[in-house]
Amino acid sequence: MIQATLCFVFLGDPHHSILLGYKKRGFGSGKLGGFGGKLQDGETPAHAASRELHEEAGINTDPSDLAPLGVLIFIFPYKHAWDQEVHVFVAQKWCGTPKESEEMRPEWFKITHIPFEQMWDDTHYWLPHILAGERISAVFIINQDNETVKDYTIKLL
Repeated sequence: MIQATLCFVFLGDPHHSILLGYKKRGFGSGKLGGFGGKLQDGETPAHAASRELHEEAGINTDPSDLAPLGVLIFIFPYKHAWDQEVHVFVAQKWCGTPKESEEMRPEWFKITHIPFEQMWDDTHYWLPHILAGERISAVFIINQDNETVKDYTIKLL
């Protein structure tokens, strides 16, 4: 199973905007989402999330400033090579100005106007929990189209 991360950055206290990235290539291309990717050998999830946030959006954060808010397991019964365990973080402190990379185009969205229809189908099930600051554990079974959710469970931690 692939080990991966997702990291979210917010503006305001309380949060009023979220930074999402338009994926330009690779897994999830054409969709909006958080910043993240696969862990490298010997890397912790927090270090991977920090590295990916910098590589994909030009944002710097120390791994110790990332709040772990969830673990999402994705099962693709029709494409098991895509099965993933994804560690979700929120950057509590960060610096830099978001900038486009070869892989992602960052854009700020109002929390009240998140374009879920442009994101992976599973996102509207779990992201509201992250926005509320809740810690979760979730499992998603993906349909044969490798896009939509067939079944899921979400547990608050």
